[in-house]
Amino acid sequence: MNKHLLLFISCLMLAFSLQAQDDIPILLSKSYKKIKYAPEPGAKYSKIQAVKSLDAKGVLKLGGKSTARLYCNGLFKDIEGRGEYVIADLFGDELNYRAMGFANTFNGMLMAAIRGPRGTDTTSASSGWGNKKFDIISATPIGKAISNQSLRFQWQSRENIPEYEFTIEDESGRVIHSKKVNQKEYTVDFSGLGLKAGKSYAWKVVQPGGEGMVSDKYFFKVADEKEKADVITALQEEEVYQEAGPQMKKLMEAASLEDSEFYYAADQAYVEAAQMSGKEDLPEKMREAFVRRRSVD
Repeated sequence: MNKHLLLFISCLMLAFSLQAQDDIPILLSKSYKKIKYAPEPGAKYSKIQAVKSLDAKGVLKLGGKSTARLYCNGLFKDIEGRGEYVIADLFGDELNYRAMGFANTFNGMLMAAIRGPRGTDTTSASSGWGNKKFDIISATPIGKAISNQSLRFQWQSRENIPEYEFTIEDESGRVIHSKKVNQKEYTVDFSGLGLKAGKSYAWKVVQPGGEGMVSDKYFFKVADEKEKADVITALQEEEVYQEAGPQMKKLMEAASLEDSEFYYAADQAYVEAAQMSGKEDLPEKMREAFVRRRSVD
């Protein structure tokens, strides 16, 4: 192998390396029987159950019949039997490079959830959530929607009023649907509205009469049903998805849908993952991070 090729490979590896192991999320994705965890060697052990984030310096202590499955950087590793397992030893190579493709996307979303509001929420976009400058603000992310789905729109208002007027407009500003409701939500069946794939639409809420509270216009795009199906099909072909348990699969589906701008479907998937939880809080934290990413200042 010539020197130029070696130099290119070295630079490529450097380009995908991380600044620190702390930038790579590690999860206890599945556990069985008694498992304890210490954040570093010599520290006090405490009981732990999936799904929890772990530190690369941490140590897992398993009983005789205990098993655990760990996730890191797009890979799963299983450990079983009595002993103490240093996590950095289990994931030596995986802690030293930046994963590509879906694993890299999922890493970023996991770290945003683990670190909280000051984490790695690097994506900020106006995508159907509320703009605080308006009296009525959206509580529903949409992004891309399918023309034959039912979608529940929700909003918040600075003051409670007895009636709201909900409207959907096409790209020309023509109102194609309008309804007065007495609550802060309204479910619309898109199948009867004649929405066209590839076209953008906007919804808004106002106080009837023209002189009361108003919301901003919240835009969404209608996508072909196949486009959404292809997102899940591509994910299902990922080896890491095939090896994941039901809750991890649901979180991965949410992440893939969000990355493809199907925000309404992603939000539903995050909620479903949280409903699968016992005492673990990672799914709810991931949804909270999703809300932050999709919000405007």
